[in-house]
Amino acid sequence: MRVRVKFFGDLYELIGTFKLELEVTNGLSIHGLIDLISHTFNPKFTEAVLDGNGKLRGEYVVLVNGKAIEWLNGLATKLNDNDEVVFLPPAEGG
Repeated sequence: MRVRVKFFGDLYELIGTFKLELEVTNGLSIHGLIDLISHTFNPKFTEAVLDGNGKLRGEYVVLVNGKAIEWLNGLATKLNDNDEVVFLPPAEGG
């Protein structure tokens, strides 16, 4: 199955592209997607978005088809064919 992934802010700089289209295994979780991106593109990606306990850093937001994963099943949220995942870094400005 295919998923689209978008990166903003410092995550864009870390991965080197604004968006990817990836072929992944059916039912891959958000945590599994983070591992895949880290192993394929930049091992620092996991460090950037997950804390030392393997939880999403509080300042990051991950959306699946426009819905925050905190309202779904967190990092265990399963992906489906043609899903869009967006990684948003901490907001800046004032």
